[in-house]
Amino acid sequence: MKTLFPISLFLLLTFSVSGAIPKDYYSSLDGLTSANLKTALHDIICQDTTHYLSYGSNTGHTWQGFYSTDRDTVNNTVIDMYSDSLRKFPTNYVALGYPGFGMTIQIEHSVPKSWWGCDINHPDVAARDLNHLYPSDGKYNDYKSDNPLGEVVGTPIHYNGETKIGIGVVYDGYTGTVFEPADKYKGDFARGYFYVATAYQHYVNKWKIATSAGIMMEADTYPTLKPGAIQLLLKWSRQDPVSQKELTRVEKVFAIQRNRNPFIDHPELTEYIWGNMKDSVYRIAAHPSATGPTAVNRPMVRKLSISPNPAKDQIHLSIDGNTGTFRYTIFSMTGSVVSSGNTTSPAINVSGLKSGVYSCVVNTETEKLVSKLIIL
Repeated sequence: MKTLFPISLFLLLTFSVSGAIPKDYYSSLDGLTSANLKTALHDIICQDTTHYLSYGSNTGHTWQGFYSTDRDTVNNTVIDMYSDSLRKFPTNYVALGYPGFGMTIQIEHSVPKSWWGCDINHPDVAARDLNHLYPSDGKYNDYKSDNPLGEVVGTPIHYNGETKIGIGVVYDGYTGTVFEPADKYKGDFARGYFYVATAYQHYVNKWKIATSAGIMMEADTYPTLKPGAIQLLLKWSRQDPVSQKELTRVEKVFAIQRNRNPFIDHPELTEYIWGNMKDSVYRIAAHPSATGPTAVNRPMVRKLSISPNPAKDQIHLSIDGNTGTFRYTIFSMTGSVVSSGNTTSPAINVSGLKSGVYSCVVNTETEKLVSKLIIL
């Protein structure tokens, strides 16, 4: 039987992506700290979940969402953070009604759905939330199973050039199997876990703490994540700043669900809730967003380049290969500003920075661009 697709949903899924956060979307955060700040974010995210797609394939389901959120529009391939295998959407994918890919590519809950006891035949809101659902290589989705995040020690049990499964670094007393994504996606996963811990903090009585969920999650509204998990996720979030891929995806998810991952819009929020700023008052005006109102109609593919990188004494910045005068700020892994200024001179002196990983942020009149900087 042919499934009828409500015209209202069709319009919702096909309107253009503006690249802007609605005015005052985050205004309720101003003046809050730690637990109260997290709860205010929870209320923003969950104020209306009626636009979530149904779980699965076909029109009005997850795979229709993925066709927007996780498709490389240049070559029509599936964006897969679990594998470097290239799989294309059929050229007539829309006409086919957004079918699934069987066991080849699966719908993956980055935070395992078993952790809150979800019955996928009757999925709850969290199981349908595109902010933490991704298309995944089927084999490595199975290998990942419900294992926690971590960093593999020694030879992995499974490794495909992107994803590692193996015995992990000990945190909070855990010594078992962990899932380790590629370095370029570690921040993506960290911000996804911060999102789930915030959006679904009301799942206090649902988290299966006696299972592998208890390795990373706590049955409370704050902090919801265990100390070792917080330490790991903050590390990954600092080492792998928000990418253009994430900025593009959060807009496409918002076009469907009408909610956003705030830790992509405002990555500093992780520090104010769980990190080194958690006792400080959050002021929204002090933290303009890369996807805020000033970013309307910004190009979605501009790239900040740092040369050389890794660097030792000095660096040159360019946007899409073009140099110019713009403001830059360099942050340490702990979120502290270690250098800032304007690119009015041919080179930026970084000889005073200690060896390590930093985040370089450039603000132009219409956008904020971020790139990882490594100092030798």
